[in-house]
Amino acid sequence: MLSACRESTQPSAGAPLTADDFYRELIDVPLCGTPTTGEVAGKAMCTIHFADGTATLAGAGIIARGLWEVEGDTICRRDIRDRADQRRCVRYGRLPNGHYRNSDGVEFCVGPCP
Repeated sequence: MLSACRESTQPSAGAPLTADDFYRELIDVPLCGTPTTGEVAGKAMCTIHFADGTATLAGAGIIARGLWEVEGDTICRRDIRDRADQRRCVRYGRLPNGHYRNSDGVEFCVGPCP
């Protein structure tokens, strides 16, 4: 655990996004992709990180609400019912095809992906 933050250890591909980049490019828009691991593996999901620090994950009959915050150049999220020390932190990278990838290896696009 890194300062009470579980951080993915896989490097993100592409140009790393700073916290300022994340705010400028990925706030208040749907980030859509299909995770390959975890509870929603293989399911098309979209997450919106709202400017007020809340987040919503939706897709495949699932709606989950959470909280997010910046720590350095990582984005740390947790379910709204989880304790602060249960958050998970990931880094984001910009891919050349207009997509993004986080350090969990999930590739996604802004809005519904074609």
